[in-house]
Amino acid sequence: MGFIEKFERRLERFVNGAFSKAFKSQIQPVEIGAAIKAKLDSSAAVIGKDRILAPNIFKVRLSPSDYSRLKQLGDSLLSEIQKQVTSHAKKQRYQFSGELSITVEPSQSLGLGQLQVSATGAKTEDVAQVNWNPALDFNGKRYLLAKSRTTVGRDASADIQVDDTGLSRVHFAINWNGTSAAIEDMGSTNGTKIGGRKITSETLPADTAISAGRTDFVFRIVAKSSSGDN
Repeated sequence: MGFIEKFERRLERFVNGAFSKAFKSQIQPVEIGAAIKAKLDSSAAVIGKDRILAPNIFKVRLSPSDYSRLKQLGDSLLSEIQKQVTSHAKKQRYQFSGELSITVEPSQSLGLGQLQVSATGAKTEDVAQVNWNPALDFNGKRYLLAKSRTTVGRDASADIQVDDTGLSRVHFAINWNGTSAAIEDMGSTNGTKIGGRKITSETLPADTAISAGRTDFVFRIVAKSSSGDN
């Protein structure tokens, strides 16, 4: 596991590729990767069926102090960030218009713990709007969650029925409000786990692994064209 992945779940806030902390503290490499992925998502454009074009050139600006410190990591920093961004793009089925390029430079206008990301490369003429849809991956298949509340269990009464005797009849539910998700255990016998711990209900970020019964699930947020042709 790379040093970005180790801190990824600690990231809580980023907006349109710009990240600003409530308290002045040093930028961590995970925050750079997460800000680039946020910019990637907000800039992605559907240009045809099964084709989502994303920007491939990113410029990251850091405070002089953060830049000087992270520069000491050398090529390993950019290599790890590129690996994370490429993995994210693959999961979301993005296509780049050219080779992925990420550069980092200092900016006197930024304070300690702040960063800005700009992106270029994607053509946006005559493209459809991107809609974000929740999905659940398990047993090698992807199930789009079309309802605001989707239940999962071994019984036919569940919205998604799973052949797993370790699951309760209706084991857990995923709630979606159009922009964010939450998971709720439905009083299951064996419990629902995230990160090895049993949960009752909590927010559900994209790419979260869920364990229930003998089945491992992964919650996704995937892009689809608003025109319905994707």
